[in-house]
Amino acid sequence: MEISRRFLVESPLSTFHPPLLPLSFPSSLFTIDAETPDCNSPALQSRIVGMVEGRVRRLKGYQKSHHLPDGHHAAAQAFVRKVGHENVKELIDQFYTDIRSLFGYKRRTFDYTCEDGFGCIKTPDFDLQVRIDQSPEDPKNYQLTTAIVALHNPEIVGDERFHACFTHHCETLIVEFPGSINIDEKIDAIEDIDEIAQYLTYEPDGSSFELRLIPLDLEIKVSESEMTFQLLTLRNLDKLIEHSQKAFEILTAVGLGASLS
Repeated sequence: MEISRRFLVESPLSTFHPPLLPLSFPSSLFTIDAETPDCNSPALQSRIVGMVEGRVRRLKGYQKSHHLPDGHHAAAQAFVRKVGHENVKELIDQFYTDIRSLFGYKRRTFDYTCEDGFGCIKTPDFDLQVRIDQSPEDPKNYQLTTAIVALHNPEIVGDERFHACFTHHCETLIVEFPGSINIDEKIDAIEDIDEIAQYLTYEPDGSSFELRLIPLDLEIKVSESEMTFQLLTLRNLDKLIEHSQKAFEILTAVGLGASLS
């Protein structure tokens, strides 16, 4: 579907509503999880993620007799998971309490596991993971990650209870492409549209690009394998989801989203 340059220029990003798209277009960021097959095209896989980084010595299981890791290797990773397991359990247990209170699930309808620095909660509507790992940038740091990794009910992302539970823990929406995309082609397409081009920056080698959509308070980073959405201001899960969907619809409508599948 072609959309005239005039229509785009006259429609500001903050109010732009693209027309109805062919069903084969990935017009929504949130679909049923990957276990539901799509006979037309591979599904985009999305997850909502938040991460906290800190010094390993601040973890609850770290003792004075311990030594900070001085490199990246399997033993160092195992050590971080061991001394950080209590931190993971504390967080996943709080999520369990909050989810049970907010959503009213019965015990038999959702599962909980937590071991070796990894926790998981599976509910009828979504799956949640909490894990701790050694930071890939600094061996003396840890990364504590919260991730909603599967949606069994896409409508849950618009639920106020979902926002209340995760808005303080998740700040990034990640969309994985079913295959590698041609970054150069995407950059060329964006540069041909003045309304979007003004927000575009990219690496000289064409390995990735960024869109800082100021009207949507949104930063989008795109590589060959994935696209990430993050607010430019404070964490707000409801706003992140709403504005990311608007941005994705804009990209789809101008011919970018359509070629991601």
